[in-house]
Amino acid sequence: MNAYKHVVYWHDTEPVTPGPPLRESVDCDVCVVGGGFTGLWTAYFLKEAEPALDIRIVEAHHSGYGASGRADGFVTPTIGKDIQALVKQFGEERALEASQAVGRSILEIGRFTRKNKVDAEYEATDYLMVATDAAQLRRLEEDRDLAVRMGAAPPEIMPREEAMAVIGSPAVAAGMRTGGALVNPFKLARGLARVVREKGVTLYDGTPCLRVEPGVRPVVVTPGGRVKADKAVLATNVHMDAFPPFRRKVVPIWTYAMVSEPLTDAQLARVPWAGREGLVEAKSLLTCARFTHDNRIMFAGGPAPYYWGRDKRQRNMNRPEVYRAIHREFLRFFPMWSDVEFAYAYGGTADVVRDYAPHFGTLAGGRILYGYGYCGNGIAATHTGGKVLRDLALSKDTPHSRLLFVDDGRRRPPASFPPEPALYVGARAATRLMNWKESRP
Repeated sequence: MNAYKHVVYWHDTEPVTPGPPLRESVDCDVCVVGGGFTGLWTAYFLKEAEPALDIRIVEAHHSGYGASGRADGFVTPTIGKDIQALVKQFGEERALEASQAVGRSILEIGRFTRKNKVDAEYEATDYLMVATDAAQLRRLEEDRDLAVRMGAAPPEIMPREEAMAVIGSPAVAAGMRTGGALVNPFKLARGLARVVREKGVTLYDGTPCLRVEPGVRPVVVTPGGRVKADKAVLATNVHMDAFPPFRRKVVPIWTYAMVSEPLTDAQLARVPWAGREGLVEAKSLLTCARFTHDNRIMFAGGPAPYYWGRDKRQRNMNRPEVYRAIHREFLRFFPMWSDVEFAYAYGGTADVVRDYAPHFGTLAGGRILYGYGYCGNGIAATHTGGKVLRDLALSKDTPHSRLLFVDDGRRRPPASFPPEPALYVGARAATRLMNWKESRP
């Protein structure tokens, strides 16, 4: 097996000089905890709406270090994991409204990068949802039928020959083109951090939040100082379990990816893939593939394990058995690339909630806000979520504050996960059950 770099590929595409940490006690209008996409978009939209606001962001590492900068870079209209479940819970009209809002975010992210000269390697390529067996084809058909009932006009499902003309994998039995884009998520996060700084937002890197003390004005406590604010926004993704109200609401599920060396012209010529679309397999524990800006292949999927005790430590990136499974999947899709050398093998955690959909809301009489639960599909949804949190922070009743994401009188927070050892046993059993169900025609 190759001597892979257990380093996030995206992190090697742009150097970072972290900003200074918080070393004093300060007072502001809004303190955002977490410098990933959710926190940064919230600060951006708040500044757009109310330029005079004093906004401070505390980040344990630096913007883009966590899930935002480890994503596979698919900008899709996906909400959580299961549109069928959203329709069942909220009805077709509200599910369509939310899907359209996230779909608009795909285009708006592209416009943001162009307007602000953010080199996020944004490619409006769409992506191809593919079926590799009868069960997955049935899922494609059900999703398309649902989209039609909701009033959308999805493209027809492509038969094998047509789908293979888009992406020439012998594993593909059918496919459906879906609107979307590809980005370098780390460069997007770093560029967004630059833009909010230019708007006057203060970012403190290397400043983990130890706790949030509620009150008339919440206080965010860090090792080097305290931030007292009119509003505090909790935007820590999988680390929401550090805060008592969310301790058992979110579970860290590990996802993994491998990135190759740049492909040669001869290697590229072996696979028809002229449009550079993303490839996503139609199953819950998805397999996906894409080109990077410099013509590397990123291939992700395989196991999505939960490790005992909510283990989020970086040591879990060194899991040879996971990368062997991913490489086997890669060869199933692309046997003609058996000579492709992989340089990077890494992972990160996704914030999974019981109902597999994002949650936004307020606590402490509206003084503490939160947003989390993207289940690994957050690049576009966090952009929409930033607008939701903006409107909640400004106490505005808007179409965004009424989206199904919001925990209000019509929607309750997600059910809690059990403690260990039931959580470990249940998470492993759920993965096996999901694989079994999706293997049935």
